[in-house]
Amino acid sequence: MNSKIPNAEFRMPNKGKVLRIIDANTNRAVEGLRVVEEICRFILEDKKFSAEIKKLRGKLRKIVKEPGKLLKARRANEDPGRKLYTKNEGKRDKLEDIFAANMKRVQEAVRCLEEFSKLLNPKHGKRFKKVRFQLYELEKRIALRLTRYSLLDFGLYVVTDPLRDHLEVAQKALAAGVKAIQLRDKTASKRQYFELARKISRLAKKHGVTFIVNDYPDIARRVDAAGVHLGQEDLAKLPIIKARKIMGQGKIIGVSTHSLAQAVKAEKAGADYISCGPIFKTPSKPQGKPLGVNVLRKVLQSVKLPVVAIGGIDPANVEKIKKTGCQRFAVIRAVLGHRNFRRAIKTLLCA
Repeated sequence: MNSKIPNAEFRMPNKGKVLRIIDANTNRAVEGLRVVEEICRFILEDKKFSAEIKKLRGKLRKIVKEPGKLLKARRANEDPGRKLYTKNEGKRDKLEDIFAANMKRVQEAVRCLEEFSKLLNPKHGKRFKKVRFQLYELEKRIALRLTRYSLLDFGLYVVTDPLRDHLEVAQKALAAGVKAIQLRDKTASKRQYFELARKISRLAKKHGVTFIVNDYPDIARRVDAAGVHLGQEDLAKLPIIKARKIMGQGKIIGVSTHSLAQAVKAEKAGADYISCGPIFKTPSKPQGKPLGVNVLRKVLQSVKLPVVAIGGIDPANVEKIKKTGCQRFAVIRAVLGHRNFRRAIKTLLCA
């Protein structure tokens, strides 16, 4: 009697079917990664993430080397799953949904590759496992970056002022369709500021709106705001790197800039967005010399991060801002000083 253990190929029920599984899941993983790569390349415009994903796609195709055999084993027209299309597959509400669905698709496919490739060569399983754990870490990093990107998906940005009731301003702004609001009050005590931030944060969450707290990253974190905004004077005490440790990677940090040099410096320091201004003369910053739209245009050409124009912007001059290519602009007086708050916001949103 022959006591020898048969090799892996003979233990397999059907090598052709195993090769089909490997071929299908390799394609599935690579296709999913390509979708994620396009998000990183064209939406986030992140070279590092794009390069990492491209490298992973190449690695997946190289682990199982069966020249011609995988393609020969393919039976796409006979695949029972080719006509299956679930309700969830046909619906994507936002960018994060596309990212999450495709990352899960990749991870599941790689798990299948890890298991079935062992029938061909036990070493393959270990290689695919390594890739799988790389994917887990990559998913986390890109998801945090994507979250910050989504929080910056706004046009009009309303900044509150102590001359008007902060909560009332927030309620009216949100009801009018504003997508971003900042709490700003240099006169309130920190306790008062926290209470205001807590109430506005709750309102913002109900409306799915980006809420930014001015000056205090600790308060922003405690009320779970979308981010914090820091002035130039704040940065001397609290550099962006320290604010990031307080806020965490999934939150955004904005920085006020008043020159091209400050804008470039803020980007290098790790800001998620900058405000640039005052663009026009404004009573909110009477001591600030207007930068004008030409400086704003230079800033837009010099930095890649989102730029929020601020200072003296109203329905009469907002078109000048948009002609520079700036998609985001913040207002205080143009809304808070208007008799019909809602109409003022609607006018700016439709400008």
